[in-house]
Amino acid sequence: MKVFVVENYTASSMARLKASAKIQLVDKIEDAEALLIRSQTRINAELLAKAPHLRLVVTATSGFDHIDWKLCQQKGIAAAFTPEANANATAELTMFLMSGLLRHTLSQIHNVKQGRWREGLTRGEGLEGKTLGIVGLGRVGSKVARLAKAYDMNVVAFDPYVPPAAFEGIERLSLIEVLRASDIVTLHVPLTKETKNVINLATLEEMPSGVYLINASRGAAVDESEVLVALRNNHLAGAAFDVLEKEPPDYSNELLRHPRVIVTPHVGAFTTQAFERASNAAVDRVLRYVDGQPISDTLPLSTPWFEHCV
Repeated sequence: MKVFVVENYTASSMARLKASAKIQLVDKIEDAEALLIRSQTRINAELLAKAPHLRLVVTATSGFDHIDWKLCQQKGIAAAFTPEANANATAELTMFLMSGLLRHTLSQIHNVKQGRWREGLTRGEGLEGKTLGIVGLGRVGSKVARLAKAYDMNVVAFDPYVPPAAFEGIERLSLIEVLRASDIVTLHVPLTKETKNVINLATLEEMPSGVYLINASRGAAVDESEVLVALRNNHLAGAAFDVLEKEPPDYSNELLRHPRVIVTPHVGAFTTQAFERASNAAVDRVLRYVDGQPISDTLPLSTPWFEHCV
């Protein structure tokens, strides 16, 4: 099989491809029977028109918004992703953002760099005893729950699609109940018709005054303009985003400059370990495909939530 590796993959994963007698690496999409991509490559009609021999697309990412899987399906092209590979890294970033918000880390760092040490700083808050509301208790959300419990936080969650066993030790609530009960709300959802702008003016008003919001899932899960309203009127104490609706953002976006907002540049999976794990998971799928074995995490998914994907 002729494989075109479009974006960066680790040396170890590339070595595995080169070691296979059934794989020929090519550097032109026109020759490719399989593509190995990441999030910067959009699989759409324009790209597929250039790849007449394509049979397989694998993305080394936990999301698949950049793949027109319906068009791939129409053309008989298998498409797969690697949802397990980045979960640990994203959960760790979520906890970092959470602690950074409550401890006012940005202003503390700014003070030190400006030579003011602790002058004028607001005392921060710890995570112990806080109630964390998790919206989406899948691969990442469940790991965040375990980490939060290690901080002695109370955890409540909403997810209509995971089995009851996923809520062991976690109070299962409706979405509105989670929003009302939480000191901190964190989103870990795929982008679907149900989750698009799930955080909006109406749902923000259900949250108690002084709540913190974190989004490390999909930018479009949050209506950014309405979050800004909640920040301006101090209903939200602060917010952290690893994802935005438009990436890279317009630098006129007020969220980037707001003093109670942390924005990181979609780096949930941007660790050495996650890069290695995702690269090898994607290569696994190619090697299984050429061996005639079934591959996991192919699109469309059979899970009920997938029916609502936008």
